[in-house]
Amino acid sequence: MKAAPILPLLAVIGVGAWWLMQGEQVPPPFQPPEMVEVPSGSVDWRPLGNFSQDGKARTPQPMKVFVHEFDMMKYQVSRNQYAICVQEGGCPIVPASGGVLPQTQVNWQDATVFAAWYSDRTGEVWRLPTETEWQRAAAERYGDASADPEALDPGQRMLATYENGVLLRGSSSPTLRPRGGYGENSLGIADISGNIWEWTDGCVENGNLDTNGRVETTEAYCGVRIAGGRHRAAVIDFVRDASVGGCAVGLPPDHLGFRLVRESR
Repeated sequence: MKAAPILPLLAVIGVGAWWLMQGEQVPPPFQPPEMVEVPSGSVDWRPLGNFSQDGKARTPQPMKVFVHEFDMMKYQVSRNQYAICVQEGGCPIVPASGGVLPQTQVNWQDATVFAAWYSDRTGEVWRLPTETEWQRAAAERYGDASADPEALDPGQRMLATYENGVLLRGSSSPTLRPRGGYGENSLGIADISGNIWEWTDGCVENGNLDTNGRVETTEAYCGVRIAGGRHRAAVIDFVRDASVGGCAVGLPPDHLGFRLVRESR
């Protein structure tokens, strides 16, 4: 009986799993990324989506959410790193590929697949951050372009959200910069809230508010995911370039990229 060809076998069981079957240590696909330990703390978070109060459109009041400490990549995933996943058959081919620039033109599905592949290759658990983890990691660079909670008319709320986004973006340029080009925030995380919006596992939510403007009932719609940047963006999960369409609310991101969180062992 002939031995199974190596490449088809790897495609079925994964490179990391195959090495483990051989009783050998899994070789990392690239130099381990620099990590930043984000300390525990609370954030004032408000869900992004459509909410009503007594039948009228309203924006939820912020709610205090405690976020446990976690480890996050200091830099966004690069094109070179993503290209290795493509070469091994673990990730879809995307328009932007190769080089040291941050990987852009990836959708939520691409980023999630990369996290699964990297988890398999390293024997660790890697994932996209939750929306509140991303807010905690952004620290003083976090922006929320939500409209005034008192805005009554849905059209006015949409315009207000757009105008707030313009203010948060300032005079930013869509030109990509090498890693570190936007400096570090107070936690030591580089390039967060630059001109690359980063995918999170957060979903758009719809629901009702109580008389105090707090969320009373809510339901997640995960066909649209939240990307963190100079302001939050709600983007359809299969969109790779929201600047040409697919942004569900407000100003579209200049670029879509991602960085991962490593689960504690």
